[in-house]
Amino acid sequence: MASTQYKKVKPEMLLNGMFPNTDLFYIVDKHPVLLSHNCVIDVSTMDRLHKIVERGVDVFVEEETFYNLQEQYEIISKKNQEIATKYVKTKKEMGSFLDETQASQLIDMESVLRLLSSIEDSLSVMNPSFLLQWASYIDDMDEILQAHSVDVAILNGMIGRWLGYKKEDISNLIIIGLLHDLGKLSMPSEILNKPGKLTIEEFEVIKKHPIYSYELVRKSGINNPVILSGVRGHHEKASGTGYPDHLKFDEIPFFAKITSISDIYDAMISKRVYKAASSPLNVLENFYKEQFSDLDIRLVNIFLDKMVEALNGKYVILSDGHMGKIVYLEKSMVTTPMVETSKGVVLTSLDSVYIVSVFGDML
Repeated sequence: MASTQYKKVKPEMLLNGMFPNTDLFYIVDKHPVLLSHNCVIDVSTMDRLHKIVERGVDVFVEEETFYNLQEQYEIISKKNQEIATKYVKTKKEMGSFLDETQASQLIDMESVLRLLSSIEDSLSVMNPSFLLQWASYIDDMDEILQAHSVDVAILNGMIGRWLGYKKEDISNLIIIGLLHDLGKLSMPSEILNKPGKLTIEEFEVIKKHPIYSYELVRKSGINNPVILSGVRGHHEKASGTGYPDHLKFDEIPFFAKITSISDIYDAMISKRVYKAASSPLNVLENFYKEQFSDLDIRLVNIFLDKMVEALNGKYVILSDGHMGKIVYLEKSMVTTPMVETSKGVVLTSLDSVYIVSVFGDML
């Protein structure tokens, strides 16, 4: 039986979102030290990698995995850079806006309009597949709020387009997404960043953030009732068990219902201090199976149909390290589509080869 061969990996070949299906390691005093084990490369892995490279230490991986990573790099590095650049720029602008808002305890409408313009510009070139692959591998609460607000704003804008809304309504949806969680700026970081389960008392504190967001928006002179009700109502549930006002189905503002879907999707797909990131396929399957009875089912079905439609033809990384392209999937079996690879078409299965990451359109 042939012994396992290893190859040195150039650090520039490793990108956020890639998947080495065997150990990625480096050598210290002739002993291997694990850098990554059978998991998607995220921001924390990249940080460790940069520190290792600065020390002049080489990184190794099994030979077969090395060639898989080469294939991944060739495709992933060709991601639509225009979209990525716009997204990162908007996220940085959101970070500055959050700092300004926290310092002044007021919302600067000029900053909101600049963010609105940036997101409308992004929507002109962006499709849902980009957010399908852009899971947030972030631990710091400030950065989570920054990314989450942008993601929800983009998703709200997309849903507004799918519903055929006029420009003013889409703009209002985007603004609601940007402002819906601003109340968290007033909450204790030890609760927001808590890695374990919240106590009943701590959750009661969290449940106040829509009120804080609403009051901040109103105090800042934004009196549009659509924006105010959307911000305040994004955690209401059809059963009346939501918060802060325990509204029932017909009482919940429609734009708040849309924001609930965007908010839940982004929270489920993203990494948090208390949970790992989830595959967009798993999240969409949860939406389909659970149907989230406390949400507006009509909106959930539109969201699912459009997201599944966006997945067709998109590149994915499989659990064996190979890349492929989705050629067929059904809404009822979204986690197990047919994928075309260099070795032929694979019928993915959760018990054998499955999808690890989803990537958007290529240049």
